[in-house]
Amino acid sequence: MFGSNLSRLTRHVNKIRDMKVSLQNVKKVQIFSHSHKKESTGVRKFVKEFLPALKYHNSDVIFENKNEQNTSPLIELSFEDDVVQKLDCSGIRKEKILEDLLKADENFKAKEKVEFFGKEIKI
Repeated sequence: MFGSNLSRLTRHVNKIRDMKVSLQNVKKVQIFSHSHKKESTGVRKFVKEFLPALKYHNSDVIFENKNEQNTSPLIELSFEDDVVQKLDCSGIRKEKILEDLLKADENFKAKEKVEFFGKEIKI
């Protein structure tokens, strides 16, 4: 009995370790879902399968999973410079949610800082 639980745990840990997904520009990820709505199925599965690996490989990012009844499923990404982007996840599969999250991170480019007459300016 103990051996099967240990091997299940080992498989789970190896899956998290091998699923290297890094977010370069994201400061905070808020996930809004409702546990009993059909349109939230993709978000629930995303949280179950991909969130542990995202947390493991992105220890500097804050992750919040909010299960509220009166919300539509969405992911809110907070980038550097307090830019916020919302991803609608209503009726979307878990793989597509991960793909959209990675695209949003990739498309955001941190503004460069330039010194102009002794002052730092973001361009």
